Amino acid sequence: MTTKILHTADLHLGMRFASGRYTPQLQESLSKARFETLNTLIKVANKQQSDLLVIAGDLFDSPKVSRGDILRGATLLKDFEGRLILILPGNHDYIQKSDDPIWPNFLNNVGQNVLLLSEPKPYDLRPHGFDLTVYPAPCISRHSKTNVVGWVSESIKDKQTALGVGIAHGSLERLSPDFNKDYYPMSQTELQTAGIDLWLMGHTHIRYPDEEEGTQARIFFPSTPEPDGFDCRHPGYVWSIEIDENKSMHYESIQTGIYQFFDLEKQIKNEGDIEKIKNEFRGMNAEKHLVKLKLKGRIHNELYDERESLLGELAKSVLYLESDTSELFLQITPNDIDREFTSGSFPHRLLTTLAEKNPDPLLLQTAYDLIQEAKK
Repeated sequence: MTTKILHTADLHLGMRFASGRYTPQLQESLSKARFETLNTLIKVANKQQSDLLVIAGDLFDSPKVSRGDILRGATLLKDFEGRLILILPGNHDYIQKSDDPIWPNFLNNVGQNVLLLSEPKPYDLRPHGFDLTVYPAPCISRHSKTNVVGWVSESIKDKQTALGVGIAHGSLERLSPDFNKDYYPMSQTELQTAGIDLWLMGHTHIRYPDEEEGTQARIFFPSTPEPDGFDCRHPGYVWSIEIDENKSMHYESIQTGIYQFFDLEKQIKNEGDIEKIKNEFRGMNAEKHLVKLKLKGRIHNELYDERESLLGELAKSVLYLESDTSELFLQITPNDIDREFTSGSFPHRLLTTLAEKNPDPLLLQTAYDLIQEAKK
């Protein structure tokens, strides 16, 4: 019997976006998109005829998420047509022993086919029609220097079902940016030797393995299904996985996101470089793409004077543009200095000395700008 799984994580429902960066309208749109993407991935799961929907942590962004957001998420999940939804508490929506602000409220309003994996213990899914056992590693705090998967290798010895599926949330060495090991750190070896047939992971917003489809991987991170910032440079994915009783597997990565973020750095030397940037932006989506753009280089007067006009033109091609021209400098040549200033004058001598010594271009440009300002 083949089991079809749709694997997602890190939806972060209820996420709020920084008011200092985005307009209130854009903040609202980005927050709303996370619910729209949940609706999309449920439709994907139904189209794929998925038996299991697995949410490997951080369905919600915070223990302080509003009751309205909890109810909205629960309502959307009711549309899943498969047999069972498995939800693991992640480090953002971790399980709390008393007065839990999320999960009792959520469970009271979601459908009957939802199983909250709130304890590190085996969950036998045969009562739900699956010949498999789930081994979850739920989070109990925002940070932890130890993971919750150590118990699995001992417990799996007593497995009575054909398949063992581990579900965990945390960082993975050599993949996740967890330099201080604060987010339930795990190692490849630890997971590979636990005796589990399949690991479905969450926390790291990177697709792993980074391929469109395959048959060989056994550890999966889907990334976030809806990108949430400029450090998230993909369109948002979920995994569709099929595994049979012989443990043969096929998996496919499916794109789900609405918005996409781009962090670009461009070197400018001449008009040709500017035209290349314009062409790249012409391929952007003015309703879905957010861009952080850094321009670098030394350019002549005409191009330098047109930099604001250029940014205004580029902004029309995207939903949001954040620009940085702090390393875009005016190219000041000896001919420029000779043409604009009397030979032997203080400005001429100062700028010539700076230009000949090839200083930091910012210093030369600052001196030039101050002299020009004093002339007005």
